[in-house]
Amino acid sequence: MRLSKIYANNSQFKTILFNEGFNIVYGDVEDILDKKTNKVQEHNLGKTSLINLIDFLLLKVVKKDNIFLKYKEKFSNWVFFLEIELNNGEYLTIRRAVNPNTKISFKKHLSKNQNFTQEANWGHEDLSLTSKDNEKNPKKILEKEYLKFDVNTDFNYRSFLPYLLRTQYDYQDVFRLNRFRGKDKDWKPSIFQLLGFDSKLLLDKYDLDFEITEERKHIKKLKSKHDDTSNEVYKIKAAIEAKENEKIEIQKQIDYFDFYQKEKSINFDLVKNVENEISSLNKERYVLEHNIEKIQQSLDSKNKPSLRIDEIKKLYEEVKIFFPNNLVKDYQEVMNFTSQITAEREKYLKDELVELKEAHNKKTERLKQLNKERSQMLSVLKEKDTFKKYKKYQEDLVRIENEIYSYQAKMDGIETIDNYQKSINKTREKIKEYSKSIEEEINKDNADYQKIKVIFQEIYKKTFEFTAILVVAPNENGNVEFFPHVLNKSQNLTGKGDGYTSKKIQCASFVLAILIHYSSKSFFRFAYHDGILESWGDNHKIHFIELIRSYCEEFGIQYVISLIKSDIPRNFKIEDKEIIRTLSKNDLLFGFQF
Repeated sequence: MRLSKIYANNSQFKTILFNEGFNIVYGDVEDILDKKTNKVQEHNLGKTSLINLIDFLLLKVVKKDNIFLKYKEKFSNWVFFLEIELNNGEYLTIRRAVNPNTKISFKKHLSKNQNFTQEANWGHEDLSLTSKDNEKNPKKILEKEYLKFDVNTDFNYRSFLPYLLRTQYDYQDVFRLNRFRGKDKDWKPSIFQLLGFDSKLLLDKYDLDFEITEERKHIKKLKSKHDDTSNEVYKIKAAIEAKENEKIEIQKQIDYFDFYQKEKSINFDLVKNVENEISSLNKERYVLEHNIEKIQQSLDSKNKPSLRIDEIKKLYEEVKIFFPNNLVKDYQEVMNFTSQITAEREKYLKDELVELKEAHNKKTERLKQLNKERSQMLSVLKEKDTFKKYKKYQEDLVRIENEIYSYQAKMDGIETIDNYQKSINKTREKIKEYSKSIEEEINKDNADYQKIKVIFQEIYKKTFEFTAILVVAPNENGNVEFFPHVLNKSQNLTGKGDGYTSKKIQCASFVLAILIHYSSKSFFRFAYHDGILESWGDNHKIHFIELIRSYCEEFGIQYVISLIKSDIPRNFKIEDKEIIRTLSKNDLLFGFQF
């Protein structure tokens, strides 16, 4: 992938059409030394801002220090376009506005130098940069559908971009950029893989390091709640055992007073309530007994002899009174009716008698139960010493159980610390294994690493005349370190590698070595280094520019630098086609300063 064109919907912006090889963004100004600070004054032409803009259009997430957020009002209606050349020879234009800055559009095309400021048809339009859906996330789409890199595929395409887009403040270290400070996992595995090593070993090792860090935090937090845990665990175990024995003894005493198990709920009011119920039941039972007796008497009365019709007839004859025959008939009917009524009444009385006796029996049983309860309650209330002892045993049992619970909670905390410590020890063993594997991986000296080292050494030596070596080594933590060393003519380590100019050459040499080595594969084929030639000697500048020209032509890579008048070596010819944009105080990149 190479840069092709960058432009905006605002004519104030200076459109830039990139060459396929060596490119120069030229600042038509001289260095001005600030006498107060003894530093070169900022030029503010837009050279550095161009790097930020390219990064922005390659879908960098905007943070508070980004120029398009800091100066959002100045760019409120601006929309930027980046045309890139894909590795298959086609072109892709990326559209991104400043406000909102999260909407991304893509359009693929066959010819370069297009202007899509008024384009209505986009292959992907207004994709959300914050989308969690991989099929709709513009970074994923750019990576998988358009760039299609076959290098460093375990990491996203932006992992190597910071090395390609270096501002004048990014040359303090070849590998550790300012934005990577304190986060080795964010960049070391990617570089490890680019140099041909197995990055999974390093990623897994960092995961184990993180596990130990988190477990140590938990241990520290738990220890803050407990005393020295080295002997405390044995003290707590002994205390729990002693309290358990006390609990057993108290439980025996409580079991002994089981007759009084309910004493906590007994009081005189409760006894009074029981007596009231007994009184009420006695009254109800008396009524039942009275009714039973009445019914029994009524049933017994049916056996008494009744007056017969022949006796009535004899009485009539004795008093010489006429006794009609039909009267005998009527009387017999009345007697028969009476007998029927009496029989039915007897049936109902018997049924009622059964019900009354059942009710009487129930109330009698209830009275027996209540009398027993009353007796027990009164017995407990009278035995005051027994009541107090039982209460005390219950209270002691609750207290001891709470103490055991408290000791157990401490024990759980200590056991958790012990578990974390055991887990840390196991993780340490794994880390040792991974550290050994990482060291073995480094010692393999794979083919990619060997070739990249040779290219790095060649670029540095042809530019700066000394031999620089690119070193990958295990560090004291079992991870890896990347660093360059510079040898003098006697092949001894020298301090020349620590100078500002030497650092810049090393930075450029490393990036160019990566681009050259992977130039035959699908990967980045460009870099933009702002102010890379500042502070160099003229001979070093000439050697470097001539070397870059040949590398760009031979390997099809694109290298962009920004420089000002004082950076151009004396009596050295910069070709007009190499200058892709000239910026000055009267011709700023965005048309205004900010």
